[in-house]
Amino acid sequence: MQELVSIQLPDLRLVLPELTVLITGFMLFSLELLFKRLSHAIAISVSLVGYLIALLFITFMPAKGETFFGLYHRDGFSSLLQFFMLLLTMVLLGFHLIYYRKKRSLYGEFYYLLSFALLGGMFLVSSYNLIVLYVALEAVSISFYILTALLRSDFSSKEGAFKYLMLGGLSIALASYGAGFMYLYSGSLDLRYILTHVGENQYFLVLGLVLFLIGFAIKIGAVPFHFWLPDAYQGAPTPITAYMASVGKLAFFAPLVRLMPYVQEHFAYAWVATVSIISAITMLYGNLVALVQKDVKRLLAYSSIAHSGYIMAGIAVAQLIGLKAVIYFLIAYALMGFGSFMVLALLERSEGWENRLEQFSGLRFSAPWLAVSFMLMLLALLGVPPTVGFVGKALVFMSLSSGSLWWLAFVMIVATGISTGYYLRITALMFMRNPSTNLQLALTGWEKALIALLTVSLVLLGAVPIILWGFISPSAENLFVR
Repeated sequence: MQELVSIQLPDLRLVLPELTVLITGFMLFSLELLFKRLSHAIAISVSLVGYLIALLFITFMPAKGETFFGLYHRDGFSSLLQFFMLLLTMVLLGFHLIYYRKKRSLYGEFYYLLSFALLGGMFLVSSYNLIVLYVALEAVSISFYILTALLRSDFSSKEGAFKYLMLGGLSIALASYGAGFMYLYSGSLDLRYILTHVGENQYFLVLGLVLFLIGFAIKIGAVPFHFWLPDAYQGAPTPITAYMASVGKLAFFAPLVRLMPYVQEHFAYAWVATVSIISAITMLYGNLVALVQKDVKRLLAYSSIAHSGYIMAGIAVAQLIGLKAVIYFLIAYALMGFGSFMVLALLERSEGWENRLEQFSGLRFSAPWLAVSFMLMLLALLGVPPTVGFVGKALVFMSLSSGSLWWLAFVMIVATGISTGYYLRITALMFMRNPSTNLQLALTGWEKALIALLTVSLVLLGAVPIILWGFISPSAENLFVR
């Protein structure tokens, strides 16, 4: 008598947020096809409703587990990062419309491309499977390439998108080759099995892991794989730059964070040495080059590179304390980077504004409220208490000091000292100089409320870090449970 083979049905409760975002994206795509001129009010409403439903699923249905035969994994870490991804995407929709109208670059494609970028990011933080990571990486990357180029008659936008496309394609190719070698070593596509498997040809594993890490190092802008980032960040529409610096960082760092509990098995020393050296170079290079920039948007792009170095310093620790520090810093930088670039997006609506350093002189006279918000965001990026940036850097510093990476903690102090030069220079220009330009800027009440919310969150989460720590600590501890 033949045994009945049971068929495992996927647990769709675990992927309800992603399914909601996918349906939202296809609805926006269909509306764009059906209507010659898609109403932006309708597109924004559909997007916000879809993202809000996904956010509610994450908040009130905190299911955990695996489905689709281990291809998808939901835990506290993925839910936490997805929560902030959805939140920042919704905030972005509150800023973008007037900006794109001012730039004469309103396209209906913007909305569904944003949905597919978000969807790819949500899957990147929720899987150990190499195929799923590849598809998700492509979804985020292709959406970002197109969104970077969506400025009408702007050469720098097209140039930045082209450079991003070339090096982004290289990163995905290297990550794919790395995945191939890891499969040859273990016969599996699951990173957890690959990194705990004891096989004969460990050279395949080392080579595969190196190529895989280089692929993601390009995406996060780590030196010496950073060449695309300053041009792409400067050329992209500034709201998209804010999105890449926040949601993009969360998505691209997440697979590396998931590797941390597994590198202790066979190659902890090689991991620590490689990641820590790249981290040190990235921190120093990003801050040194930012110090001589005259364009504030490009300056913040190099600051983003430096912050990738800070985050990698925590990843180099590869222990529980380092994992907690990395998750905190990731979320902290997502808020800081998003807020600082969005201030530039608002300023660009003024006639003749080009983000030149001297244009910030006397900003407190023409836009006092915006100048105060930008000052607090810069101080948060510098790591001044009681902002969330201080807590993030302090946690990374403590994780480095607790192990044998004290030298990297010293490099981090030096790099932060270098960054003082350009963060405080902008602050001094805004509050200690007379105005150099006649700034004509009218902000809506909604925009003022969103900027105020971002600014308050940077201070509140720094002054009362337990708010965020209460979610981060159990998520990190769960990742270390085998």
